[in-house]
Amino acid sequence: MKQLRIVILFCLVILICSACNASSKESGAAKVVESFYHAIVNQERDQVGTIACAAWEKTALREIDAFMGVKAELSNVTCSVKETNGDTASVICTGKIAASYGNEITDFPLDGRIHTVVKEQGEWRLCGY
Repeated sequence: MKQLRIVILFCLVILICSACNASSKESGAAKVVESFYHAIVNQERDQVGTIACAAWEKTALREIDAFMGVKAELSNVTCSVKETNGDTASVICTGKIAASYGNEITDFPLDGRIHTVVKEQGEWRLCGY
């Protein structure tokens, strides 16, 4: 009986550890998408190498360049993993980028975008939307 309890306890510990590991993998995918939007509003072109996959890096730089010289801020932005499949994840976000062009503020909603995030060199990288 005592051995059965030990086996059950061991299985529960394994299950909890697996759940925690899966959650951190998914949150890493969502975090890289949020990092991309922070890089846009902070005009941090040098961060693209740690955010974008190699195939999407030029496009990511163009996205950041589009906001260069413009005052922008994130409003209520949160991202979460919609689906994972091995080393690929789909991430969705809510919120918007509010950009100030002189006296005019233009909103760029993030809702409806499905971001493709891939594992590249062991790290999650944004690879488009």
